[in-house]
Order: sequence, then structure tokens, then C-alpha cells
Amino acid sequence: MTMSTPKATPTAEEHDDFLKLEDAAADIGCGVRWLRDGANHYGFPHDRYGKALWFSRQQRAEIRAMHRQPARWRRSKPRTRKPTVARPATAAA
Repeated sequence: MTMSTPKATPTAEEHDDFLKLEDAAADIGCGVRWLRDGANHYGFPHDRYGKALWFSRQQRAEIRAMHRQPARWRRSKPRTRKPTVARPATAAA
């Protein structure tokens, strides 16, 4: 059984392409908790450097594609208005 070794910290060129968890969540347009849970439990693509989660540009694009929802177009029915009926004026006593 072989043990996996942790990845080395990315170089300066590679580091520009990676975002930390909070910045990646803002870039994707989701919550930090949702993104962390997705990486930890649901197999979202990510890299770990120590305990920190890092997301590359390609990984962020994959996550967006995995969870893209089609737009829902709803056809609105034309509203029919009830005819207004003139109410008789009430006599004040």
C-alpha cells in the first residue's frame, strides 16, 4: 500500500491560476460552505496544499459546468380582469 504525498506549494506561475476557497466561491457565485462540502464530500475537483483548499481556473469551470441549471422560461397566461361594477353610493345618515 502506497501513501500519497502532499503536493508541493504551487510555483508563482501556477499560483496565479489558483484561488483559495473564499475567492473561488465568490468567482463561482456560490457559498463557501457549499463549495467546501462539495470538495470534501461530493468530489468537486480541487487541490489541497496542507489543509487549504485551492481551485484552479479549469477546476472552477468544471464545477460551474457540473451544476449549471437550465433557465426556466415560464409562459405567462394573459390575465383576464373581472369587469368593474359601479357601486352605488351609500347614503350617509
